[in-house]
Amino acid sequence: MVKIQTETARWVYEFSESNQLAHLPELIMLGYDHFQEASPLVIHQHERSYEYVFVDSGKVTWEVDGQLITSHTGQIFHTRPGEWHRARLNFIEPCRIWWMILLDPSEHVGWLNLPDEERMEIHNQLQKLPRIIPVDIRVRELFTKLRDIIEHYEPLASCRIRHYVLDIILQMLNPSSNRQISFDLQKAMFTLTETIQAAPEKRWTNKDLANQIGVSESHFYRLFHLMYGQSPANYMDRLRIELACQILLQKEISITTVAMDLGYKTSQHFATVFKKYMGLSPSQWRR
Repeated sequence: MVKIQTETARWVYEFSESNQLAHLPELIMLGYDHFQEASPLVIHQHERSYEYVFVDSGKVTWEVDGQLITSHTGQIFHTRPGEWHRARLNFIEPCRIWWMILLDPSEHVGWLNLPDEERMEIHNQLQKLPRIIPVDIRVRELFTKLRDIIEHYEPLASCRIRHYVLDIILQMLNPSSNRQISFDLQKAMFTLTETIQAAPEKRWTNKDLANQIGVSESHFYRLFHLMYGQSPANYMDRLRIELACQILLQKEISITTVAMDLGYKTSQHFATVFKKYMGLSPSQWRR
């Protein structure tokens, strides 16, 4: 039987030579997690394998070789074979994610039944991928189909699994989410988010931000959601809470001071927002 671990908010498939998908060793693991509060995710690596994490909802901040990388809803974060990585501060934020650990194409002749020329071309392109890839929301459907096939072991299961896994890979190699956004506008948006990050305590309105890049308020909102998978307000709240998590580790700084420094009018409001995103109160996180 296929080895499956099922919990309230977690589903995992793991390859085994004795299961019905024994002739599909490329797919080492596949899983889904719904983290309703900040949860441990410590440093680890995957020898000879890539890991791909699709953020279905929320935001995740990763650390790879000392560098912090943030992935948002509708984006895939990936690590290359042997890279050590973890969630920031060893805790993953509340989120929903699909993830897949896939053998390096260069390690397996017949990888996903592809001829050697195509297999090595995919290997070469994967080596050049940016750490964060925006993908079509259809990727969620592909992961859901993979789970369905594995759980019910439908006819031609191996063939269909190869097809959907390859579809996910090709979506990463040919991302489409930002094609309709001009390079100049993307650059302006990146500069804008850097401005927001430099002054997290400031209470920006959508109108303020839209004026910064010279577009209408409604167009700015759609543009921001397309690029970052969330509203500007959610983005700014998550940024403040991310900073709060780091500051709260300094136990000599009071929770009220943290709240005021990040622009919250009261510590109660800060605690409410903190628990919304972290699933814990500031004092619980500090402990």
